Amino acid sequence: MTGTVVRPAGVAGTVDTLTGQTLSPLYINSFRISTVTNRLLAHVRGESNTDKTEFCNLCLSLSRGIDYAVSNNDIPGRAPDLPYLLKQVCQTKSDLTSRAAIMVLMISVKSACSNGWFSEKIKTELNVLSDELQSSFCSVSVDELNSNVKNKESNLHPTISRVMARFYPGMKMGEIFSLVETKPGYDSYVTDLHISKRSRTSPDDKIYLFVAQTDNIRTSSCLISPQQVNILLNGEGVDKRTSINKDLGPQMPTHVTHMLKYGSNLLQVVGQFSGRYIIVIAFMNVVSNLSFSTIPDYIPPISAQPDSDNEIIEGPSRVSLKCPISFGRINIPVKGHSCKHLQASSPCYIIKKSMLL
Repeated sequence: MTGTVVRPAGVAGTVDTLTGQTLSPLYINSFRISTVTNRLLAHVRGESNTDKTEFCNLCLSLSRGIDYAVSNNDIPGRAPDLPYLLKQVCQTKSDLTSRAAIMVLMISVKSACSNGWFSEKIKTELNVLSDELQSSFCSVSVDELNSNVKNKESNLHPTISRVMARFYPGMKMGEIFSLVETKPGYDSYVTDLHISKRSRTSPDDKIYLFVAQTDNIRTSSCLISPQQVNILLNGEGVDKRTSINKDLGPQMPTHVTHMLKYGSNLLQVVGQFSGRYIIVIAFMNVVSNLSFSTIPDYIPPISAQPDSDNEIIEGPSRVSLKCPISFGRINIPVKGHSCKHLQASSPCYIIKKSMLL
């Protein structure tokens, strides 16, 4: 790398000063991973006096480098050196701040494991280390969270479908990236989600946060966010979904595409739950051709044929919401084709003269 000037990854116009050739973003990212790996190796070996702040920044920088490589299907040349480094880094989790930075790094490593960076044996070892770190920030077992993600298309999918069909008929849910099922009481849920560039199947797809209480999905009250719960993505509170800024009524799914990045992301759900909830991060799009039945144009009523034997008597203007036949509450108000009353659901009382005698 002698004679090469490298600027931060993603900056257009980065060139090799010797050859004058433009360096690709993947090359620059690979160089960053190599540089950060060397710095972290020096730290774990005691060869440098890296303070806690620098150590955390190095972990986060390596995490971003891995995410970028994974999202572009690239395996950097220093990938074989990472397992040893990561095992040593995980042993330095002495304080809460360092553990949080290492956990973010290990979440990115899980994505690398899923994309063929390491052998099956090393992949298993790194996933175990990642789950151990995640458990220290989560009151729910990681196995339970992982089970929800694996079963996201089975037992919970019918509930999501019913809520979507009843309250969001104009939206369609696509690929689910993360699914959390909560229980009543105080809990903290921490889970990761990986977003690939290959995930988007349509330019209209956007990523939304979907929240619904599953105890009772018959009314729109199931769409109210739990009032004492905070939902965060990558450490940032979701709009109208935190205790500081909470919408007290039923909510539409929250658009969160701008809060996420390609690669690994972190979902945190922390607080006191008043019931059972489903919290989902998924692709959703707006359905443009809804198949609603068309209401026919208004047809003026046909005048009733005069009948000397009948007399029409209208009762008081007060309208009952009960059916005069079944005495049950009217669910679908209708109006007879020949009815001339102004009220759409008021019954016509036709009484024969013979009944008055």
